[in-house]
Amino acid sequence: MAFSPTLLAGKVGIVTGSGSPHGIGRSLVLGLAAAGAKAVYAADLSLVNVPSLQEEVAAGGSGCEVVGEALDVSSEEETARVLRRIVARHGRLDFFFANAGVASFRPLQETDGAYFDRIMAVLQRSVFLAIRYGGQAMAVVSEDKPKPGGSIVVTSSIAGTSGSVADFCYSAAKGAVGRMIRPACVQLAANHVRVNAMAPGIVQTSLMATTKALAAQAGGGGQYDMRQVNDEVRAQPPEEWQQLAPAEPRYAYTRLIQPDEIAHLGVFLASDLASAVNGQEIVADCGRTLGAFGETVTGPIAPLQPL
Repeated sequence: MAFSPTLLAGKVGIVTGSGSPHGIGRSLVLGLAAAGAKAVYAADLSLVNVPSLQEEVAAGGSGCEVVGEALDVSSEEETARVLRRIVARHGRLDFFFANAGVASFRPLQETDGAYFDRIMAVLQRSVFLAIRYGGQAMAVVSEDKPKPGGSIVVTSSIAGTSGSVADFCYSAAKGAVGRMIRPACVQLAANHVRVNAMAPGIVQTSLMATTKALAAQAGGGGQYDMRQVNDEVRAQPPEEWQQLAPAEPRYAYTRLIQPDEIAHLGVFLASDLASAVNGQEIVADCGRTLGAFGETVTGPIAPLQPL
C-alpha cells in the first residue's frame, strides 16, 4: 500500500520504540517518510539500528530527515527535553507516535511491585507524557505553522481487552492506555490535537525476541547482537506466535500480521485523511478477538463458493 508522497509534506514528528530491527516503530518511520514527512525523530533506548533505518529511507527516494534520538520514554525530563529541541529546530511538532513497549509474560505469582511499576512506567506513564508534552509541543506556532494542531497516536493492544493475550501487567497497562485517549482528546481539543490509539493483534515483530534476549543477558547469558534479531524473527516466529498464528492459517483472523500493516493505519491517523477521527481505539487484529471462540461453537467454517 502506498500513500501520496505529499500526504505529510512539511510535517515533523517523533516515533518512540523505533530502534528495533523489525517492528511497528521502524515501519512507521518508513511509512511516514514515504508519505512526505519533512523530519521524523526515531527514538529508542538503543540506536544501533537507526543507521540502517536512515539508509532504507534514503534508498526509497525520500528526502525525509530521520534523526536518531536516545530516549527513556518513562522519563518526564527526557521527554520534555527532546520535544523542546524538536520545536526549537523546526518550529513545529505535527505527530507523536507513543509506540515504545516491552513484552511481558510473567506469572502473577512471580510479579512484585517493582516489576509492576516498571511495566506501567514503560507502557502507561510514557503515554501520559506523550499526551502531556506532545500536546504542548503541538500548541507551538511559528511562521511555518501558524495554527496549533497535530495528531498523537498511541499503540495499545488487543491485550487491553483480553486477559489471555499477555500477562497481568501488560494487559492492565494496555487496557489503561486504551482509555486514556478518551479524556485526552477532550483536554487537547482547544489545541486542535487529535488523539487516537491503534490496537494491534498478533504482529510479527522483534519485541518478544529482544525482550527475551535482554532478559537472558541480564541473567548472565552473555552479550546479544540486536542486529541478528531481524533475521531470526523473519526466519522463524517465536513459539508463542506459532501457537496463536499458524504458519498456514485456515481463517483470516488467525494469521500473523506484519508491522507495515499497522504502520499503514498509523500514517492514516497522522494525516488529514483522518481529520474527523478523534478519541478512538482502532483494533487491527484481522478479526482475531471477534473469532476468539474459533470452531468451538460454529464448527469448521467452509469458504463461500465463487459466484
